[in-house]
Amino acid sequence: MNRTGLLFDQPELEDAIATDELLDWKEKRYLEFRETMRNSRYPCYFAVNAERDDSARYLFAENARDRDTLLKIREGLQQYLQRYRSIAERTTLVIFFGPAAEERSERDYHEQFWRVLEFLHRRDPEPWPADIPTEPDDPEWEFCFAGEPMFVVGRAPFYTDRRSRYTPYGLEITIQPRETLDDIRGDTVEGQRIRSVIEGRLDEYDDVAPHPSISDYGDPHTREWKQYLLPTSNEERLNEFPFEMNP
Repeated sequence: MNRTGLLFDQPELEDAIATDELLDWKEKRYLEFRETMRNSRYPCYFAVNAERDDSARYLFAENARDRDTLLKIREGLQQYLQRYRSIAERTTLVIFFGPAAEERSERDYHEQFWRVLEFLHRRDPEPWPADIPTEPDDPEWEFCFAGEPMFVVGRAPFYTDRRSRYTPYGLEITIQPRETLDDIRGDTVEGQRIRSVIEGRLDEYDDVAPHPSISDYGDPHTREWKQYLLPTSNEERLNEFPFEMNP
């Protein structure tokens, strides 16, 4: 392969699999993701389209508890944010984490997920964007890195009933720059149409109703970060932001 940088596109991954250049766990993670996203019933058709149209980029990260891995994620995310506008109108970064040596609890996965975001926040190469509040309790807050606001979603093995968030082999984080979603915000006609379609698909795909924290960006009744890595049950809520923001 002539690939440069840390990111894979779809042809590069398929070539690496065909030539046996990819570690077993990486091949297993990608093939499971591909199978899920090629299911036309999967609720988030942005993710389905990204896989179908080769507008997703992929990064493999061994261990969320390892500093070298976290530095690799930081570098890979920087590479992606520098290039995403040249990839497609809508594009996604998918981060696959290596399998755990032993079974992990839901709490473990939440800790891993927020450790990654905190590490990125503490080592952000750019100032926080001036037009995004720094207080997570503000409905206009969202995670930012390298000057880019973004929507972050976690999938993990503990989501056995919330199947749209389920992946069997370990933590997975997807990142979409907010700029790729601005034309479909919840206060637009197209945004409301897409929200209705996705909600209908969630009802059919998941074995549990959509979590109450799922809402549109800027909704004054919820907070963006609460839907990043949802609790298992709809009775649970995330009430306290998991780390302290830089001043």
